Amino acid sequence: MLLGGRSDKIQGEDSFVKNVTTIEISLRSILLTIGTLLLLLVAWQIRGVLIALFISFILMSGFAPLVDWLVKRRIHRTLAVIATYFLAIGFFAILLFVVIPPLIKEIKEFVNNLPVYINWISITFSNSNVPGITADNLAQIVSSRLDTALSNVLKVVLNVFSVFLLFIAVAVFSFYLLLERDKIKKNLHHFLPHLPKERVDSLAYKIEEKLGSWVRGEIVLMIIVGMLTYIGLTLLRVEFALPLAVIAGLLEIIPNVGPTISAIPAVIVAFVQAPILAIGVLALYILVQQLENNLIVPKLMEKAVGLSPLVIIFALLTGGSLFGIVGALLAVPSAAIIHVIVEDYLEAYKRD
Repeated sequence: MLLGGRSDKIQGEDSFVKNVTTIEISLRSILLTIGTLLLLLVAWQIRGVLIALFISFILMSGFAPLVDWLVKRRIHRTLAVIATYFLAIGFFAILLFVVIPPLIKEIKEFVNNLPVYINWISITFSNSNVPGITADNLAQIVSSRLDTALSNVLKVVLNVFSVFLLFIAVAVFSFYLLLERDKIKKNLHHFLPHLPKERVDSLAYKIEEKLGSWVRGEIVLMIIVGMLTYIGLTLLRVEFALPLAVIAGLLEIIPNVGPTISAIPAVIVAFVQAPILAIGVLALYILVQQLENNLIVPKLMEKAVGLSPLVIIFALLTGGSLFGIVGALLAVPSAAIIHVIVEDYLEAYKRD
């Protein structure tokens, strides 16, 4: 009986030993993990530079077809890049020359009429019988907010200066990326030695083509939406039509969310003029949005991005949470790159 019990105990111990799983972590794995964490830490510290490089890569993808077209006409690459830059600068200079003077004029008119708007808001809310809100305390709240905004002028100036420096850095980076584009493509496979060179070249081409189509389509889309909005607001005789149209065009770069945000100030301005006019402005923005979704975007952006609205909204929320407004602006091209990489991986997996 005792022997039988000891035998069962020995068999149980053998079974326990057999079921033990040994996990071995090599020194190489530990060093690789530490190196990856350090690399991510450094990348986070220099995220401003990396964002500038990413924007430069997007612009390079947008300008590349024109540079290639000029090079095929036997124009030296350096001259082709310079000519492309001059054309782009000339286009935006003409656009600014047409837009800026009337824009400044209307902004000055808005600032001059600001007390009238504050007074209208105060009277409207004081007559609405909302508890705790009177004309005096509402005017005081609005005035204090304006004082706070004016006290932050220095911060605004510094932010504008930072944006200007970022613009210069992006322009320089894009210039050299366009110059060295062929060399970069030839040496790209050295950074991905485990992948065949043909696959790396194909992946780089797909990413560049998608980003280039996106940036060119986005510029055209912003101009079209801005012009349609300006024409509609002018026909409705809404004040400050040009600044509102510029806002609508610029916010078009943020898909799905941007058009909704741009409609808010337009409806408010129209409501101050006449409540019935606000309904017309809201109808105008809905009409422009429908034209954009059903006619303009399918023609311009369908092949460029190829992402579902759900993926785009998720990308916008993620990018905005991580990097603020810059992250939201770069969310769609980032999602497009990830989409290309995932598609390439799945195609390779099916072939294998």
